[in-house]
Amino acid sequence: MQKIRSLDFARGFTVLMIAPIHTVLLYSKLSVRETLIGKLLAFIAEGPGAQLFMMIMGIFFALSAQKSFFLICKRAFYLLVAGYFLNIVKFVIPNYFGWLPASLLHDLNIDAGSKDYLTLFSIGDILHFAALATLSLYAVSKMKYPGFTAIGLASIYTVLSPYFWDIHSRYAVADYLFLLFGGSPPEVFFPFFPWIVYPLVGLSIGVFIKRSKELKYPFWLCRDMGWVLIILGNLLSRILNQDTGTSFYRSDFNGTIIHVGIVLVWLSVWQWIEENVAHNYFFDVLVYMSRNITSIYIIQWIIIFWLLPVFGYQRLGTDASVCAIALTGFLTFTISFLFKKKLK
Repeated sequence: MQKIRSLDFARGFTVLMIAPIHTVLLYSKLSVRETLIGKLLAFIAEGPGAQLFMMIMGIFFALSAQKSFFLICKRAFYLLVAGYFLNIVKFVIPNYFGWLPASLLHDLNIDAGSKDYLTLFSIGDILHFAALATLSLYAVSKMKYPGFTAIGLASIYTVLSPYFWDIHSRYAVADYLFLLFGGSPPEVFFPFFPWIVYPLVGLSIGVFIKRSKELKYPFWLCRDMGWVLIILGNLLSRILNQDTGTSFYRSDFNGTIIHVGIVLVWLSVWQWIEENVAHNYFFDVLVYMSRNITSIYIIQWIIIFWLLPVFGYQRLGTDASVCAIALTGFLTFTISFLFKKKLK
């Protein structure tokens, strides 16, 4: 695969922020989100956050060597297994021991004291979406013009995604699949529609990078197109009188346009940093974070949920939140490093 350090830097920085973001989400009072640190973490989470992960996933997919259908299915299967394993460890086991506060269970649409393990086990998260996206990217990559096909499908799904939401049937298995494709929190946090837009855009960018002789040009084009999309999305919001911030997980088409634009600009920023800042130790840290995204994601969630009996659910003030961030961040990256070292 063609090595592009700026992509690792961009993804690694957001991975570095995963534990702090989720720490504040679960432990901190809602008032903390109005502080400077709360707003900064919210911007990273809802701007160049999960959307960036998915777009870079598409870029790397295009830049990677061709893989067989069997290997793609194997990767998707492992992602699904990881997703359900994480649900067991962060939801089912803590609920079994009574560690999940009643207020958190209420937010998950589960009655306090309930042993509804099946609902907790089946909650859709980003790992489940990544499995579905992997299969979709493979299908698009096999078409005659994958770059144009990907951007075309992304455009269509941006507009039509709401029509796939909240579809139901009389059959439990079919209903669950409909949830993964168009459900909403807390049943599914990353529905296929509209989130598939981001890896599809990434796939088209990856194809463009692969065929470009000058690496700078694709990223500066991303920058310019990103600002166009941000302006366009905000204009559409004003014209249509819609609030794009009301649904992060299921954004309307103008909200999705804005999110795509933010990620494109963010990628160009890191490309500029890569070109103009001398190599340093922090860059090595970001590369490590980027290359170990899945294990870090799983580890930080386990730590945060298993420490809920200590910190409580949305009870900490600003100072206590900063201390909790330091602790969960330290534990996440220490355990991740030791885990990787043990595997070697």
